[in-house]
Amino acid sequence: MQSFKVISLDMFQTLVNIESRRAEVWRPILQQKFSEARALQLGKQLLSRYYAAACEAREAGTFISSREIYYRGFQSVFQESGLDYDCEQAVDNLFAQHRLSEMYADTEAFLQRICRDYQVCIVSDTDDLMLPEFYRNYPILLFTSQTYQSYKNDTHNRMFTEVIAHYGVEPEQIIHIGDSASDILGAARAGIKSCWLNRNGQPWELEVKPDVTAGTLEEAYALLSPENGMISKQQ
Repeated sequence: MQSFKVISLDMFQTLVNIESRRAEVWRPILQQKFSEARALQLGKQLLSRYYAAACEAREAGTFISSREIYYRGFQSVFQESGLDYDCEQAVDNLFAQHRLSEMYADTEAFLQRICRDYQVCIVSDTDDLMLPEFYRNYPILLFTSQTYQSYKNDTHNRMFTEVIAHYGVEPEQIIHIGDSASDILGAARAGIKSCWLNRNGQPWELEVKPDVTAGTLEEAYALLSPENGMISKQQ
């Protein structure tokens, strides 16, 4: 039976739901023209520009902070949509809404369980100022893009390399749980096992596949049980 000693976690859309704050990101920008449909449309445009800029930086072997990426993204979306709003203010509010993201219903119980039995960390492609602070209530270490000037799935793979080095364990003794392709691909490239948290039942279409898939954190926890045969608790 394989022995895992460290559980690594993504933050957004894994532990907390940033989508619950979408309206508050766009309400001050759109004001009387606000609608849920318009906020969803503009949010998709902003996120598309975020991923494009992050991908370009990864491929070039460079690093751009989340603040800078989102600033450029707002500039582009505002210009394209004819919106007159201060980009710095928009980013400040976006960061504030990220910090206010609500935990999923299964998050708290999951964290309480795993923190009793495993070493736990959060690995997030974000600036520190974006993160909700509830993790401080747990014995959880934080690894962010801002700190290491890297992304989960860039050519250096420094995020996961730092996790391995910090804990001093073999890569296969770590499992990373996250919702995005970067979570799975970055972990795989580092030799870390992966659990794809697929809350929305989406198909996985990439060649490199997650080691396991779970629809909720409750399901992920069930996969961590010794009876499952995949992971045994640290002795």
